Amino acid sequence: MIRWLVAGVGQAGRCHVAAIQKTPGATLAGLIDPNVKDKGSTPLFPDLAAALNDVDADAIVVATPNDTQAGLAQIALDAGVPVLCEKPIGKTRAEAEALDAQAKELRVPLGVVLNQRAQNHSRWIKALIESEALVPRTVTFTGNLAGLTGWHADPNRSGGGVLRTIGLHYIDLLLWWLGAPSAVQASLSDGPQETGIDVALAFSSGCMGHVKIEAVNERADGPVCCIIEGESGRVEMSGHSITSVNGLPYPPPAEPHDDDFFFGPGHLAVIEEATRALDKGEPFPVPLTEVFPALAVVEELYKAVGRYT
Repeated sequence: MIRWLVAGVGQAGRCHVAAIQKTPGATLAGLIDPNVKDKGSTPLFPDLAAALNDVDADAIVVATPNDTQAGLAQIALDAGVPVLCEKPIGKTRAEAEALDAQAKELRVPLGVVLNQRAQNHSRWIKALIESEALVPRTVTFTGNLAGLTGWHADPNRSGGGVLRTIGLHYIDLLLWWLGAPSAVQASLSDGPQETGIDVALAFSSGCMGHVKIEAVNERADGPVCCIIEGESGRVEMSGHSITSVNGLPYPPPAEPHDDDFFFGPGHLAVIEEATRALDKGEPFPVPLTEVFPALAVVEELYKAVGRYT
């Protein structure tokens, strides 16, 4: 039985708690969050040092604000505890690279949560592209979302705005599906923190990828939609569901809806696969280095406009 700690009990943290509780071979050994007073029968700790002193943990999920992720991961790695961390792993790529070097030196597993990749429809699209059953010409993500709040709205804590906190997910999907981009450009909204992004990525295959997201307070939260136009077919998605498929084989069935997962079923797959890997003594399926290309794109764009660097 893999004993998990979860640091941070916000939205992402609660998804991980639910995933651990629903994963065979996993058990929730404790929660770490100084802002939570009571979580029922689960041991609750104000900080990671207290948890590691009291709990014989096999792994920890770090789902805390961006400015605390690297420090917590460093403490856990020093203690020899494998770390599965929510993206983006700190405020900068440099923080993530330092953690990766530490984990390799100590030979302690270090993985990243890229839950959008873990959903069935994302994996189906990747398999179609790899088999050349789908040759994309355009891939467009669009969404009008509720505004950033709390630490997400503070660039000193998040390391950026919509591009880093939300857009990173969809930039990562584009790179995972299509490889390294040959050119990247973006338009970011004005102000102390961008609330809207329009990113264009060109790929050597001739495909163009777009991520167009606005997150402003007066708009209700809604799903990010995706349209893939290919030489042999078209796919439309809304949130975590495929809404239309033309000319492509074997679309996956809809994954069952579960209110415990605010961001779709990806978190459950992430924990299930990480638990199996730990049980077998294997590295995490998605190592930290997998997020580096998307972080590089984000930081290149921020540097180009003179923000958050």
